[in-house]
Amino acid sequence: MLEINTPEKQSLLLFISYYFPPIHVNAVVRIKNFYEGFIENGFQIYVITGKFPRQTPRDTSHQKCIPNISFIPLVGIRMFLINRILKYPTLPLSWKRKPLVSYLLSVRNRIPFDMFFGDGGLLYFIRTYLQGLRWIKKHKITHIFSSFSPITDHFVAYLLKCRYPYLHWIADFRDLPLDIKSPVKWNHTISQFIFKKMMCNVNEIITVSEGLKKKLVCFNPHINIYSGCISSVKKNLLTKRPSLFNLNYTGSIYPDSQDLYPLIIVLKELIEEKKMDINDIKWTYCGIHSGIFKEWLAPYFNEEQMEIQPLLSLNDSKKRQKEAGINILLTWSSDNQEGILTTKLFEYLESGRPILVWTKGKSEPEMRKILACYQKDGYYQKGIEWEMKCWISKKYSQWKRHSWKSFDLLKLQKMYSKKCRNALIKKVSEKTPTRKNT
Repeated sequence: MLEINTPEKQSLLLFISYYFPPIHVNAVVRIKNFYEGFIENGFQIYVITGKFPRQTPRDTSHQKCIPNISFIPLVGIRMFLINRILKYPTLPLSWKRKPLVSYLLSVRNRIPFDMFFGDGGLLYFIRTYLQGLRWIKKHKITHIFSSFSPITDHFVAYLLKCRYPYLHWIADFRDLPLDIKSPVKWNHTISQFIFKKMMCNVNEIITVSEGLKKKLVCFNPHINIYSGCISSVKKNLLTKRPSLFNLNYTGSIYPDSQDLYPLIIVLKELIEEKKMDINDIKWTYCGIHSGIFKEWLAPYFNEEQMEIQPLLSLNDSKKRQKEAGINILLTWSSDNQEGILTTKLFEYLESGRPILVWTKGKSEPEMRKILACYQKDGYYQKGIEWEMKCWISKKYSQWKRHSWKSFDLLKLQKMYSKKCRNALIKKVSEKTPTRKNT
């Protein structure tokens, strides 16, 4: 039984996160999990987050009543574009493909430039730091939690730790800074120096995978892994058989890193060989990159075979996942980038439907290992398209015969339950500092 702190022992935590519910981005699922985990471990939490424009996508299913929260105004290029030009907080693909824009984005996302010109900007950095100072002094806060990205959140936590060395700092990495996964000669030395200086002051680091851990352990040995959380669902998750064989993707798209083409070719071959009926197939997508997904499919499938929607709420997105013939996960892996475990994987695992993972690049053993706890096969990459073709054909035949099976999630629940999450949070935060006069 997990021990929860009593009110007498209650610790106070400063939670610094640029994104926070109900803002609707993938990162919020992980942020929400940590927030709830600290609450269940008896922490009283003070949240500092960004104040986003009204048109920024929000998900009311994430809405929470937070008694102690400070919203910091966001000023910068991205906010200007959202307010004046963009519908979603991401640049159109046509813009990113322009050489000058691509170069400027690369510079903007590198240390130390991202601390001042990246998400949040200089005003967010200064006001977050000052608000942190006020709350630490006033409420005798003993712990800090910060999450990347943006790196500004970690930099603010670092400065607060320098000002009050007794603070117990927990830093989360759901991804790696660009300088670490794609270093460049012109900025390598200074970025490595700044990042190492920051990480030396962290008491505990949390990251999503062994792949990211291998990179971060060079800067701090205190690394813990938290991949994701699966809620308590029934052993046999009953799902209704959809009228069409839906190939569903509900995630972000990174065109230079992900690849849907091998899957499209396999589907076309199965249709030509009359092993699948094109009238049974429906490609479904919801997210902020609907235009890119449609651009991928348009040369090969008609409008009737596509149901592409903009961003949906988490509940609506999960409903679509439970109605899928196959949930598709597109990822990538290389020597510099490995261990990419998106929270989307854990949403798919809860759906009770087959999952197909296509990895661009080398094999990801962690992803394969997690998937093996859920289903047999389903993980593919270049060179084994024939195996993927057989697997899809088998799933289609099961759907056609109404042989609609559920998955046993008990094993996964034991490995990725809220109890395990809370135990990890207890471990990384159990050293309670003694506040000194400063």
